[in-house]
Amino acid sequence: MKRWFFAMLILLAGLALSWSGAAAAAADEITQEDRVAIRSVVQSQLEALADDDAEAAFAQATADTRSRLGNSDTFLQIIKQQFAPIYRHQRAIFSAPEVIGGHMVQVVRLTDSDSSVWLAIYQMQRESDGKWKIAGCGLIETTTVSV
Repeated sequence: MKRWFFAMLILLAGLALSWSGAAAAAADEITQEDRVAIRSVVQSQLEALADDDAEAAFAQATADTRSRLGNSDTFLQIIKQQFAPIYRHQRAIFSAPEVIGGHMVQVVRLTDSDSSVWLAIYQMQRESDGKWKIAGCGLIETTTVSV
């Protein structure tokens, strides 16, 4: 757990440090169609997880991620064990997608069953067929409690 936490801190620090004028300019190039597609992919995965539909949730991941994990059952087990706030959230609030450090990122604020608030940071990738998919996700617990 500590290893994962430090890896997330390093990732976030790297993303923050790499924010530049070029990344800001690229963010202006995100089309409304991209914004809608990115949100739809993440929302579809969240809904599939809520329904315990491992196949549909797994289908929202990039081909590389699916290849690495092997199958939808393995994917669902990882989500249940390491990403419980994503698996069983009570509320999701989407931020606008952004380009950070050359990566398309979708941040979702999740409230879990204990009213704790988490930030799910999805790294998005456009596949060769032009569709957006989830390349990875980091999860950070905040000190905020939802009321």
